[in-house]
Amino acid sequence: MRPTDGANMTTAILLNWSRLDSLKEIVDHLCPLVMFKEVMIWNNKVDVHLEEKMFNCPKVRVYNSPDNLFFVARYMACAMASSPYCYFQDDDWKIFYLRSMYANFLRFPQFLHTDTNSDVWALTNWRWCFFEAEVDMHACFSWLGTGSMATRENVVKFLKLSSIAEMDPLEFAYGDMYFSTFLNQVPYQLENYLMELVDPAKDQAAFSKGSEGKTRNKLYMHKAAQKLWEGLKRNDPAFEREELHPTYLERDVRSPCADDRCLVISNKHPFPDVRMFRYRPYIDIEESEKIHFHYQDPTTYILYPFSKAVDGIDETAYKSTEPIVQGDYIGIDMLLPVYRKIEYRLLYQMGDQWIQNARLEVAGSDVIYKKVQFAYNCKDVRNLNYRGKLSLVAQRAFLNKAMDNHVFDTSELEKYGYRSNDDDDDDEDRDDDDSHSSDPTLSYYEDYGWRTQCKFVVYEPSGFRFIRLVSGRDEIYPFVIYDLGWKVI
Repeated sequence: MRPTDGANMTTAILLNWSRLDSLKEIVDHLCPLVMFKEVMIWNNKVDVHLEEKMFNCPKVRVYNSPDNLFFVARYMACAMASSPYCYFQDDDWKIFYLRSMYANFLRFPQFLHTDTNSDVWALTNWRWCFFEAEVDMHACFSWLGTGSMATRENVVKFLKLSSIAEMDPLEFAYGDMYFSTFLNQVPYQLENYLMELVDPAKDQAAFSKGSEGKTRNKLYMHKAAQKLWEGLKRNDPAFEREELHPTYLERDVRSPCADDRCLVISNKHPFPDVRMFRYRPYIDIEESEKIHFHYQDPTTYILYPFSKAVDGIDETAYKSTEPIVQGDYIGIDMLLPVYRKIEYRLLYQMGDQWIQNARLEVAGSDVIYKKVQFAYNCKDVRNLNYRGKLSLVAQRAFLNKAMDNHVFDTSELEKYGYRSNDDDDDDEDRDDDDSHSSDPTLSYYEDYGWRTQCKFVVYEPSGFRFIRLVSGRDEIYPFVIYDLGWKVI
């Protein structure tokens, strides 16, 4: 089951500079996808002449630029396109999740959609966001090079804004640092695995290579936020002031599934409300990053992002940064209406009682959810690669304890002053005032080798597109989801 909506409504925009072999591989990857009407290659390498016959794709159109226009070339190419939508990516990445991103983009075309990994997602959804209610500023910076989709209308609007904002030629050339911010809408950003086609350590053509490149990027990112703030401050009608819905707090689509046939959804946000920080034009990007980092370290999310719940690997997990509260949910967008019986598999480490207190809800393309009865079969599953010594009884008991911030395995007990159970009988001389107990301090963010696997079947004669499991009560633990998969039966 794969969606076919939106066929031939998008033009893929690719820039060429010095990675022709990678570009050909990307073209071969994009060409079969029905969403693309054309694949437009803008050649910025003025001493190299490209021709359409060099690519094994009938959709390819080549434009050999008389000058190197850097990144603004992609927006000019989109403005020239005959389709209402444009897809952008750089020539050093291979993007695998285009169907799922496109399915969500068709639901919300008013937003720039971008695709990135968890490390960058923690920047573009937390440390690189700019909010100021007094001037209706609600923007976040996002990279376009790892896969992004936008309407041609928004691209043309940006080109007009660049003139109104009096961007100098260098700023105009570095258009990527301005586009997402100038729209004054938080991009709809999906997080997943990215594949680099070029070794970054050996890539001499990388625009952001080294500390100099990163410093330059942040300088122009800062200038973009300043220009947006200034335009809003003077009530320039060219800049969008209304925050469109769904706002970033209302969104629940998180990551594509590994096979590009679904999206994981959840209302659980990994970071606090970014609106608590008021943008000030005199605070540069480096300082803003420090402020956000000191408020909440993004490491937990970077290590355990949403994509780990749907990557098809039982040894990786999504772990929420806060405990579950009543109404929190985890689920799947199937990308299109489904009229078949679907068996879902949930593999989690949250205590075997969690699913008993959850309810199952389904919705069609109208996203109006209804509760449905469901029967589930659950069993204990051991991770065969686990090498710890905690018993199943101890692990279950642990799930009834409050969260803590420490992670200890039994192999580290001695290091931290704990006694193993084997030493109990030989330790008669232990000081009764010893503050250490014989039990380790445990954390839900550690894999102790025991999970609960539950399977259940969903079938709706009228069809469904979305399913979600909704927590029926507050819990003391976070979401720890190792897999949320499905198959047609």
